[in-house]
Amino acid sequence: MSFLDLFRRKKNKKKEVIEENIKPVVLTDQPAINHYVINLCEQMIDISRELEGMRKEYDQVTAYLNDITIVEGLEGTQKELLMDVANNVSKLTKARNDYLNAEHKISDETFNQMNELEAEVPDIIKRLKANETYLDAIRRDLNHLASEKVEWSILRNERMEEQKKLRKLSYLLLYIFGGAAVIVTILSIMLQWDFLPIILVAFLATLFGSYIIIRMQECAREIKKCDINQNHAISLENRVKIKYVNIKNAVDYTCERFHVNNSLELTYNYEQYIEACKERERFKQNNEDLEYFNGRLVRILQGLHLYDARIWLNYANAVIDPREMVEVKHDLFSRRQNLRSRIEYNLNAIEEMKKEVEKYIDKMGSKTQQVRTILRRVDEINRGI
Repeated sequence: MSFLDLFRRKKNKKKEVIEENIKPVVLTDQPAINHYVINLCEQMIDISRELEGMRKEYDQVTAYLNDITIVEGLEGTQKELLMDVANNVSKLTKARNDYLNAEHKISDETFNQMNELEAEVPDIIKRLKANETYLDAIRRDLNHLASEKVEWSILRNERMEEQKKLRKLSYLLLYIFGGAAVIVTILSIMLQWDFLPIILVAFLATLFGSYIIIRMQECAREIKKCDINQNHAISLENRVKIKYVNIKNAVDYTCERFHVNNSLELTYNYEQYIEACKERERFKQNNEDLEYFNGRLVRILQGLHLYDARIWLNYANAVIDPREMVEVKHDLFSRRQNLRSRIEYNLNAIEEMKKEVEKYIDKMGSKTQQVRTILRRVDEINRGI
């Protein structure tokens, strides 16, 4: 992670909002509980790994802010010497960049960033493309899961309504066949009929009653199936949402770093950078003065025990211009706030999942101790974040 990408500001980029609440599921059998708890444990481990990287990056941003505080706090001869050297570095750097960029459609800012991250950019582009593709797939999955939940809910309501109607119909048939049986029995006694009418009434009553019972049992099975499938869809949706938020944040963060809207723009900028590098190799330019003052600037800053002295070679203007230093600090504060928000979101997600696990941990049987070990490990990883 470099200082340059920490100075980038994201402008006028709309954040995509997605429901982030973890929806509870209803679990009724041991295999479902085991699967649900293990699934949550896997998610907590994955998120904890993400948090480790975020924490390191957050500490790095803080270290750069501390460097700025040290630079701004210089006084007297030491400050004058630093300003003089930084002024020379700034002027020489500008003259060189003006010459090299005269025939290219690539900004100094973009070129410096690509130059600083040249070894990483191809992998960054590849990851960004993969994440964008993955986001599209996740959006489709979320839409599918949402429609699936609605379908199962509608089907469940239909079967519930059918059960009510069948129950009412059973009562109605009971009264009808009961009355018919009484009437036929009386007529049979009075008119000395044989038992065929009674048998017929009994047969019809049995036939209709059997149909109602069988159909109500089918409805009950379908309602249970709807509940199981709806719970499964909710569980999948919860997991997909957490992945979606993390991948979306990663995509937004990368686009913010490179001032692009998507991987196509980043690829274009990188291709332009490669062309600029090829042209720069054709020019033989003496940079002795710039190298000399760069060396002096680095040595002065190293004497201040900064976290990264060499990175200031690209930001000599910030040393001599307080307005640019304010801009740099603002960008760093924004970056740190962004990281803090991501860390808080993931910590909250872990806490919600821990609460869900603790609800069922005593029902895990032989796996209870293993789950408790995972929870302790997750706490250890995230301690101090």
